[in-house]
Amino acid sequence: MNKVTQEYVRELLRRYMEGESTQEELKLLKDYFGNASDLPADLVPYAQMFALIDEKMPTPSIEALDKFASPTKGERKRLLIWPFIAAACITAFAVILLAPPQQKEESMAIAYVDGKMLNDQAQAMRIGQEALQEIFSNGNQVEQLNELFNTP
Repeated sequence: MNKVTQEYVRELLRRYMEGESTQEELKLLKDYFGNASDLPADLVPYAQMFALIDEKMPTPSIEALDKFASPTKGERKRLLIWPFIAAACITAFAVILLAPPQQKEESMAIAYVDGKMLNDQAQAMRIGQEALQEIFSNGNQVEQLNELFNTP
């Protein structure tokens, strides 16, 4: 083959590798590499590649295809158990997420005084009574001050 033909083949290879070649160009490449002898070193790997492309792969028989297409008994059992596992997981999550939260009685606040939580009912009652007594005792002082300042 002359140098022009090899340059044309290199151009066809470039187009083939970029996915731009037509069916006719692909056939030309297959014919060239199938019949060529004394190739330059840079084209030898392409000759091997096109030789593999030209080899026909044996087609499997119908029985072989059916063997791989249908699941075996063990696979069927594994496939049937997955929906039950998924349902159990969903049920467990629903029970956990939808159940009302349980609070310990120790952590329940009876009252808040000055931003502090009181858990003891007796202590809360005592503080409340002290606060009410202070309000009532200071009420007399307020009335006295009103009388003092409101008199002409």
